[in-house]
Amino acid sequence: MPVRTRPARARGKNHAAAILATVMLACALPAAPHAQEAPAAVSYSQRGVPAEATAENGVIARERAFVAGRRAAWDRIASAAGVTRSLSDQQIESMVTSIIIEEERTSPTRYTGRITVNFNPGRVRAITGGSATAEGGTPAAPGAPGAPGDPPPRPVAAGPAAATIEAVALYGSLNEWLEIRRRLVANTARLEVVAISTDRARLRLGLRAPPAVAAEELARQGLTMSPGSGAPGDAWRVGLGGRS
Repeated sequence: MPVRTRPARARGKNHAAAILATVMLACALPAAPHAQEAPAAVSYSQRGVPAEATAENGVIARERAFVAGRRAAWDRIASAAGVTRSLSDQQIESMVTSIIIEEERTSPTRYTGRITVNFNPGRVRAITGGSATAEGGTPAAPGAPGAPGDPPPRPVAAGPAAATIEAVALYGSLNEWLEIRRRLVANTARLEVVAISTDRARLRLGLRAPPAVAAEELARQGLTMSPGSGAPGDAWRVGLGGRS
């Protein structure tokens, strides 16, 4: 049986002391800080969003479907950015720069479609507190149309409206209303649908010029804008191709 000498025992004690000192030193060192979490990456252009609604007529169903679609698109962004704040339909609409229809089906009382909803990055960050970045990890520039590769949004009029009027749009079919709405969106600073039915819609229009000048500009786009009955909400009448 080997005999352990005094020097060997001394070396063993020194080795154990070294290990103990290493462990104590490790415990004394401050823990490494956790890496700061990067802001959530979101797309300011939400594609393939379902838009469905049923109403007493196809026009109202379409408007309600777009409201539901905008909210569904916002919910995607809010979920990615960790936002739990509840927003009204008007707040969500104010962040949307355009809606692109990918596919749609209409019936007398139902609208079903899929849409792309383009958001204004600056307005979204105002809600998220600047916590969201565009897909790809870089903050989107204020007013940018969306992440790289996203379809460009429909042009939006620059600057405030020169005049705001209330008008009644008259139409004979859903397609006629959609065409009126499309031309108004393209040629006014702001369009707000106050109320809508099967043959008319009450609108609040932000014009880019005084009413008389705006009427001439709209006429060149195939829209008529003429004085209405003068009743509340019916100061002006808007229609397609001479309809009044």
